[in-house]
Amino acid sequence: MHHRTTAHQRCLWSLAAALLAAPGVGWSQGTPGDADDPPARQLEGVTVSARRSIEQRFFATGSLVVVDRADIAQLGAFSVADVLRQLPGVQVTPNANGGIEIRMRGMERSATQLLVDGQRVGSGRTQLPLDQLPAEVVERIEVVRAPTAEFSGATGGTLNIVLRQASAQRETIVRLTDNTVWGRHAGQAFFSKAGPLPGSGKAADPADAGAAPSPPWSYFVAVSSIGLLLGSDVARERRVDGASVFASEAQGRFKRTDQTLLPRLQGRIGPSDQLALRGTLSRARFAGRYDSQGDGTGATGPYALDTAETHRYERQYLQAAADWTHRFARSKLETTLALSRTSDTVDRVGRTGAEAYAFHDDRDDRLRSLSAKLSGTADPLLWQLGALVDERRLDVRNQSQSQGAAGPLDLGVVVRRQVVWGQNEWELPAHTTLTAGLRGESLAISGSDAALLAERRTNLLQPSLHLRTPIDEQLQWRLNLSRVTRNPNIWDLVDRRIPSQGSNGLDNPDTAGNPALRPEVAWTLDTGLERRLAPQGQVGLNLFVRRLHDTIATVTTLDAGRWTERRGNVGGAIVWGLEADARTGLTWVGLGADWTLSANASLLQSRMLDGPDAGSRIPGQARYTASATIAKPVPRAGGLFGGATLTLTGPAKLNSAPASGRSAPRAALDVYLGGLVRGWGYWRVGLFNIGDAPFDRVRRSVDAAGSEVETRSRMELTPRVYLTVGTQF
Repeated sequence: MHHRTTAHQRCLWSLAAALLAAPGVGWSQGTPGDADDPPARQLEGVTVSARRSIEQRFFATGSLVVVDRADIAQLGAFSVADVLRQLPGVQVTPNANGGIEIRMRGMERSATQLLVDGQRVGSGRTQLPLDQLPAEVVERIEVVRAPTAEFSGATGGTLNIVLRQASAQRETIVRLTDNTVWGRHAGQAFFSKAGPLPGSGKAADPADAGAAPSPPWSYFVAVSSIGLLLGSDVARERRVDGASVFASEAQGRFKRTDQTLLPRLQGRIGPSDQLALRGTLSRARFAGRYDSQGDGTGATGPYALDTAETHRYERQYLQAAADWTHRFARSKLETTLALSRTSDTVDRVGRTGAEAYAFHDDRDDRLRSLSAKLSGTADPLLWQLGALVDERRLDVRNQSQSQGAAGPLDLGVVVRRQVVWGQNEWELPAHTTLTAGLRGESLAISGSDAALLAERRTNLLQPSLHLRTPIDEQLQWRLNLSRVTRNPNIWDLVDRRIPSQGSNGLDNPDTAGNPALRPEVAWTLDTGLERRLAPQGQVGLNLFVRRLHDTIATVTTLDAGRWTERRGNVGGAIVWGLEADARTGLTWVGLGADWTLSANASLLQSRMLDGPDAGSRIPGQARYTASATIAKPVPRAGGLFGGATLTLTGPAKLNSAPASGRSAPRAALDVYLGGLVRGWGYWRVGLFNIGDAPFDRVRRSVDAAGSEVETRSRMELTPRVYLTVGTQF
């Protein structure tokens, strides 16, 4: 077996290398954000006049939407999470741990790949460890909707959050904020500074008339302390054969504090070499109470059931990376060495009625990776070749004491991955370009306890094709085809049950792993039109189709009297939808030239083709998502600015045999108003989550006696008020 696996790996490398062997093919567009590269390639017949983020979209290999710093400022967002929920096709839902659940196109959450600066994040229990970073530290967010040879492993899509890098432009930002919820206050502070490193630049040699001064080393450093009040009010009701048998009211009140340090350093170490050093240090603390009071009617008559729980969560996230770029005569080599570590601890102590329970969980996630990418730089056509090796070590230590929990857990996991990829571009008639890519990947998973996590070895190939045709100077058509394999999340494979928070029920189940979970395979199609709008605007329309095999979804079942959810392979499925997005000025409706509109909408559909839920939609997929932001940016000469954002999420089916259900549509409205005082600074008042943005859900099942059981829940998130003062110079 070992010799067959090794031979297969050599085959993957050979296939990718052969794809790049076409003679006479040279230049690469480079990675987005490379300061030394032109913002875009210029095809014959196309005039480049828009800003960089628009050109990144138009000349990207696959379907890509870029939201840059200017767009983020107009959105009025305070945090990364606020920006994410306004992106095309992205569905963001808060969870009980003070984090967020992110879905692209309504697919299962692990179908969305999350990157920070192009690197996977070891996130521990949370999907994204940096969701509350201030929006000011984000350089841009790339929504990669079509799989490419470089970006893989996500059937829903990829979000790449690119943080601010070192800059030679001097800039200092100071921001103080107070946010108020439930009459309580939490403070936030942010400071950043960028500029050239003193004494690093060298003047030109007077003896050499043609010599230019060497650029200085530059830096960027940001420090933030974010206080955030979280929680919800939840009302639940259970009906049996139409009669109410139980009702409860629950309140969760938590405070989260995040401290983050972001240092960046960048400069040249020779005429052909550039080095960038970056780090991220983040610590989060989350603590509070969850209490509920309920009463119902049972076989012995009326009863009351109260639950109370204290919840504490601490997380540390550390990342260090070095990016080295070397330029040859006709190409460039980019190499990145990255190390990260996430450690988190959860303590939950509570009672349900007379039964006490306790849950303690320690997790440690360490990731180290080395990647390299070689790109051509001498020809208008694209070629790239890349490789990556990484090792991920995960350790969990768990102690649980409750009716539904197992004994102590002590597990170590090692995940080793090897990747090689390449892509090449050819010119076709009518100024069309064809990019063919191939990605080979080898993955090995081993655990310290084979009974909890069996050893796994996976080898896969991902082919991709991309066509791009300019129709005129401002309009182009795009088509993307690929095959993607998505491996299950490691923790979803561990044969372990985690008890629910509070009273167990269909709407509040335990969670458990599934060692038999198989990879999900998808054939993908993306096609659409993209157009530049004058001045500095754009609009896009994209159709996507995903044909899934061994679809991964959440399955809820009744095990030994307790409701339990776990990931499962629920059969084949097809997912399709239409996505539209636009960014434009608003002079056409009579507003001033500085007013802008950023809007997107997605119509989402899916159908299970076989399995227990055949004919139903993928559980949890919203029928539509949409957001629209109208904003007047900060005026340079001083005065008022502001904006409003409306976010809509459509209804979703929650079917998962033998249970069924539905979540209702919801809306969230955010508004902000501020003023700039020249020479001093600015103030801003924001009101987020106007109208409570309730989450309404209905779940239905049949109990052991054959009675129809219906559970209704309504979760409301209280509006949040922000008051900010700051300055920038």
